Amino acid sequence: MAAAAVAAMAALGASSAAAAGTHGSNAVYYKLVQYPKAGFGGFYTQIAQAKHAIDMEIYELSDPTAERDLAAAARRGVKVRVLLDKDFTGGEVNASAYSYLVAHGVSVKWAPPRIIFHIKATTFDGRTADVSTANLTAAYYASTRDATVIDTNPAQVKAIEATFANDWNAAPNGQPGAHTVQASGLVWSPNTSGDPAEAAMVGQIKSAKHLVEVESEELSDQAVYGALAADARRGVTCRIVMTASSDWTKAFTAVTQAGCQVHVFPDSAKSLYIHEKFVLVDPGSRNESLLIGSQNASWDSLNSNRELGLLIQDAHGGKSVIAGVASAFQSDFRQASAWS
Repeated sequence: MAAAAVAAMAALGASSAAAAGTHGSNAVYYKLVQYPKAGFGGFYTQIAQAKHAIDMEIYELSDPTAERDLAAAARRGVKVRVLLDKDFTGGEVNASAYSYLVAHGVSVKWAPPRIIFHIKATTFDGRTADVSTANLTAAYYASTRDATVIDTNPAQVKAIEATFANDWNAAPNGQPGAHTVQASGLVWSPNTSGDPAEAAMVGQIKSAKHLVEVESEELSDQAVYGALAADARRGVTCRIVMTASSDWTKAFTAVTQAGCQVHVFPDSAKSLYIHEKFVLVDPGSRNESLLIGSQNASWDSLNSNRELGLLIQDAHGGKSVIAGVASAFQSDFRQASAWS
């Protein structure tokens, strides 16, 4: 990565850490990191700057730089705990990272059984939580549309940390779907302390007055694409960007017949791959809001996998995050081709 990019990400990490100490109605809690342009230098900086604790729950970890940085943090006395998914792949993707981290003094566990840990969340010093759509899979960084929201909302960080502790204590042999801890704006899957994430995503779509924009790796949940179709039928502009796949033909047919515009990138190594997951409503208006995180628009992702999303409005830095996601979406929509 170019030195200028690393420096920019380092500044971002420093500014997010400073935001954690800001209180009051004007506090800035949210900052957006948009991939692939931003690169992961800022994340490495966050690891390097951690002083006391790093807690990570991640679906895929295959990034030698991140792994070395986590090991270095453990050597300097930071309490590092990493919870890795095993259920979906049998641990094959994460096996190398697991072995390396154990060998270098990092506390690492396989996630509880019989549940896919698709979450991508890391907390630093109990003050900052990175809530991401991105796996830590270095091979895909340069070609994948993803995003991280750096969250310093104290109530949300506390709840993410508490849920991590419950998951950690349940691993590797405990009950799947350990208890989730709620805070306003957090959307958990599975949700043991509130409505399912499916209801949150459908509610987000239904809240649109003028415009709903969606990116997702998957679109198969009937309640979700049914809500998008209903938006279009009542006159809401509905726009979707994804990577092309025959797996989504049923959903694409339903939403386009209702009036949604679906644009797709080819499933090609030379094309941008859409992995970001969000539902953006009425950007630039008083009604604007954004649901973003690890949840795909599929039943399993919304109801049974361990996932985490953020519901963001225009306060506390949310307006800037919404504007950044909206800008990236416009670029993707222009570059992708209409599905037919």
